[in-house]
Amino acid sequence: MSAFTPITLRKLELKNRFIKTATAEGMSPGGVPDDRLFALHASMAASEVALTIVAYGAVNEDGLTHEDQMVIDRTATPYLERLANEVHEKGGKIGLQLTHCGYFTRSTKYKNKKPLGPSRTLNKYGIMKGRPYSKAMTQADINQTIADFEHAAVVSKECGFDVVEIHMGHGYLLSQFLSPAINKRKDKYGGSLDNRMRFPLEIINAVRSGVGDDFPVLVKINLDDDFKNGFTLPECIKVVQMLDSHGVDAVMLSGGFTSLTPFYLMRGEVPLKEMVESESNYLQKFALRFFGRSIIKKYAFSENFFLEKALKVRRSTKMKLIYVGGVISANGISKIMDSGFDMIALGRALIAEPDFIKKVKDNPEHRSPCDQCNKCVGYIDKKGIECVL
Repeated sequence: MSAFTPITLRKLELKNRFIKTATAEGMSPGGVPDDRLFALHASMAASEVALTIVAYGAVNEDGLTHEDQMVIDRTATPYLERLANEVHEKGGKIGLQLTHCGYFTRSTKYKNKKPLGPSRTLNKYGIMKGRPYSKAMTQADINQTIADFEHAAVVSKECGFDVVEIHMGHGYLLSQFLSPAINKRKDKYGGSLDNRMRFPLEIINAVRSGVGDDFPVLVKINLDDDFKNGFTLPECIKVVQMLDSHGVDAVMLSGGFTSLTPFYLMRGEVPLKEMVESESNYLQKFALRFFGRSIIKKYAFSENFFLEKALKVRRSTKMKLIYVGGVISANGISKIMDSGFDMIALGRALIAEPDFIKKVKDNPEHRSPCDQCNKCVGYIDKKGIECVL
């Protein structure tokens, strides 16, 4: 099947199978988007991306990893409406990624004195900001977070967004609940996979109730965490089947844990110099400069690097699956589609070359100029996401 054929998610028709995956944009200083964010997503729509997804919409203030991210509530309505309108004017569709950081935060905007997570754990990311330990979420915390996810989804829909994506991967809150290495709970939210999946499914059910039957709900999830006692591929296969039975429209298969294996989901170079330059906290800058090479694992890049694992999920379910990971060429895209995936999500290929899809359509041998230096990642907090080439 060609990636240039339309696809329908509930009543939403997308003109092709390409998604701009949610990648941290670094374009919302103080939590308020600036003109760069609107221009970025409008440019994706203008360049034949069927669906562009705005990254990291925190469902409440405790869900922020830092202060320069949006909280998705009624106060965000003006910029959410503008984002949706500008993308629609360019002929594209737009989604919003809804998430909560869990314990992985350095934000000073919060209601709880300690970061929330499935269990009490060390938060290395927040040590220099006075938030070194998380607390285990109470039932009241869980109930409030479920309500906040539902509210954020409803706000997104009311503002004109076409899709929401619930982030269950990359080591954020729902991923923390899924990972037995992090989730040490002894109640109904810990232990077995069914228990660890209880909270995410409660969120899915609440979101579906809030947005109704016609509105597409996507999920991003890890194939695996890539560390000892983390979430595994066999568990991912079972979770995807659960998501299918709970009315999720498509699942994006990613991987890695931001706090422990951050470059597992990207591969390529670790841009330590750029990360040091962008770090504003002196002590964290020092730690990165002198210990970064020993604490941040490097993963070699290869084209379509998640394909082998993603295929195991593909063979286990008939639900719509979105492939992401190392997509850099027209030939690679054909291989993914021939393997039975329904859609393809792109990150760095579109950052390096916004008209990548047009070039792929015109030239079956086209290959992205991105060399996986990942300097764009290193400079996100300082400059916003952009290619340095």
